Amino acid sequence: MKSGRHISLPLGKIDYKQLRRVNPEAARRPVTGYLKTHSHNIQKTALVFRITQPVIYSIMRKQGEGDLKDRSRAPDHQPNRTPAWIEDKIIEDNVRTRHGAERLSRYRKQHEGILISPGTIRYVLRRNKGRSKYSTSGRVRKEKREYIDWHSAKPLVIIHVDLEYGNYPLISCKHFAILYLTERIVK
Repeated sequence: MKSGRHISLPLGKIDYKQLRRVNPEAARRPVTGYLKTHSHNIQKTALVFRITQPVIYSIMRKQGEGDLKDRSRAPDHQPNRTPAWIEDKIIEDNVRTRHGAERLSRYRKQHEGILISPGTIRYVLRRNKGRSKYSTSGRVRKEKREYIDWHSAKPLVIIHVDLEYGNYPLISCKHFAILYLTERIVK
């Protein structure tokens, strides 16, 4: 058995982690209210909300600052970060040309003389996923594809398939293919 001071567990436990998933700021308010009403007993508050004492201290520090919102985890000083104007140009080029990181790197070097590594371009595009979406206008399927029942065809029958509307991994031709269905050996 553990030695030390024991506190009787309160009847109603509140799941702080579940509240925090919904709204971090709203989850911290009950903790501060509980601390005020129970004479700032940190150990008892930690047991009630099922959190550690350092979490309660950080909530108290945020309350002292007057703002219970989450802080940004990004560092204040980022000396190697790509400047915003270059990020904007990369995203603009990506939307316009639909090229990947390697081709965008070559494109920037040829047209503007700016040498940006493909890895940097990849990270910029990943950070700005919402801004670099392509427009899907003009990509409308004209008519439904006909259904081909491959299993009911007789062996060694020639079948013509139009590949304009789909990708068939077994066929390497662009617009049509001739397939020979062979008889399956079933034992």
